[in-house]
Amino acid sequence: MQCAVPDSERKDTMGLKGKNLGVRTASGAVLGIVVVGAILWGVWPTAVLASFISVGAMIELFEMATTRVPDSNPPILLTLCLGVGWILGVAFESSPLMVLVGLMFVPMIFIYEVFRKSSTTLVNTAVASLMLLYIALPLSLFVLIGSGSGEWEAAKVLMVIFTVWVNDIFAYLVGCSIGRHKMCPTISPKKSWEGFVGGLLFAVAFAMAAGYMMEGNIYEWGGLGLAIALAGVVGDLLESKIKRECGLKDSGNLIPGHGGMLDRFDALLLAAPVAYLYIIIVGL
Repeated sequence: MQCAVPDSERKDTMGLKGKNLGVRTASGAVLGIVVVGAILWGVWPTAVLASFISVGAMIELFEMATTRVPDSNPPILLTLCLGVGWILGVAFESSPLMVLVGLMFVPMIFIYEVFRKSSTTLVNTAVASLMLLYIALPLSLFVLIGSGSGEWEAAKVLMVIFTVWVNDIFAYLVGCSIGRHKMCPTISPKKSWEGFVGGLLFAVAFAMAAGYMMEGNIYEWGGLGLAIALAGVVGDLLESKIKRECGLKDSGNLIPGHGGMLDRFDALLLAAPVAYLYIIIVGL
């Protein structure tokens, strides 16, 4: 989030933010401990956590879609099972081949809809496919980032997620401090160009520092940080636009002070595929 609030409204806005700051900070700390702990523990705890995030996010997307098109009824149970199976399959066999195998789950949605009595087949297949491609696929790639070399590389996975967090935190701080020019007022009115630039700079600096500590090429790692941050911003804006079209403020209320799973992990859903491709191409 990046603040771009007029001076006359800044005091009131910060007051409202302060009321939820304690809850937001506490839930964010707990969430951070769970995420970091699972990643440090190993591939299977990470895959289980990714599966939990996938289930929560897909349910939220399902509810948003059915709110937007009330008569639709995407096959939610089948899609949840396919999404979790995709992530766990990648954890079981850490190979890009398992990602391609997972892509075959999408035609299974089509086959199911052919033999199902429904008057909203187009919407059903589109939403179910989106759940898999927008949520399950990126989370499976997130698991593959750490396990693709044959050994679990927790540091690489943490670097990706910390870069997303650093970008988000400093975009908010810089935006609230000096943000004056709104970035996308029709999608996310509080985002500012100043916050956007500030978040990118700190994300790149963090990635270069992480590369240095891992004895890598700091410029290659800085490029990874830039790619992750840019993809994260687009992911955040995409989810904001979907919520706005559905007339919702938050995707859910599972995480106190943060909203739903999509609200908290929207940036990672686009950052993970970009990070994986960058790592493969550059050879990090």
